[in-house]
Amino acid sequence: MMKLPTISIASHRVTRLIIGGNPYSGISHRSAAASKAMIDYYTTQQIITDLQQAEENGINTVLARADRHIMRVLNEYRNTGGTIQWIAQTPKDTEYANLNEYLQIIARYKPIAIYHHGGTTDKLYTEGRLGALHENIKRIRDLGCAVGIGTHDPLVLKHCYTEGYDVDFYVCALYNHTRHRERYLPDDRFAAFATIKAIPIPIIAIKVLAAGRNKPHDAFQLALKNIKPTDAMAVGMYTQFQPDQIQQNAQTVAQLTHTL
Repeated sequence: MMKLPTISIASHRVTRLIIGGNPYSGISHRSAAASKAMIDYYTTQQIITDLQQAEENGINTVLARADRHIMRVLNEYRNTGGTIQWIAQTPKDTEYANLNEYLQIIARYKPIAIYHHGGTTDKLYTEGRLGALHENIKRIRDLGCAVGIGTHDPLVLKHCYTEGYDVDFYVCALYNHTRHRERYLPDDRFAAFATIKAIPIPIIAIKVLAAGRNKPHDAFQLALKNIKPTDAMAVGMYTQFQPDQIQQNAQTVAQLTHTL
């Protein structure tokens, strides 16, 4: 099997294909019924099985929400010998009373990196309060983790870069979920790509498959052609109806990165 290439995030080597954790948290971006089906399917044991499959297929990192459920499962996975690296996404701002206190809880579960939730970033930007992130970024750095900011809007990405936020990486959606909610407009991708290419810091592209609406080969090919070689993709994988999906995605990305 071809190996997946890696990028650098701070001192860490991260595969260019990262497994995304939205399905484990029941976030389908489709319907309430689809989200409930994900929660029913993703028992602790099933998440562990999927993470094992990811590692067996050369994926060395998972990007997942730092909610209590995910942290508990990752703890159990590591206790069974799993070594996958974790990039933690802070939960929505409605899920904790004080972000700085919550960051200390996240750090106990040993993520290699913590990034600020994209939807909350976009809300702060709209309200003119994005500067509040400086303190949180410093706190993440003090905890010894790599630091990131997430967004769904290329304008926010551009703003953070030009304002010199002290981060090691960004996470950017290829579809402007903040502006268009669950409408996945193809043109959004090219606005995102233009900004991603213009910013020299590593960027993790998310929503590559438009929550399962895009065919993997074509979507991966388009993304890899339009992001930098120092960027990665985080992709949610849902094995209930396609048990070999993780293997297929890893093989596709390995082949594409060797031929592009």
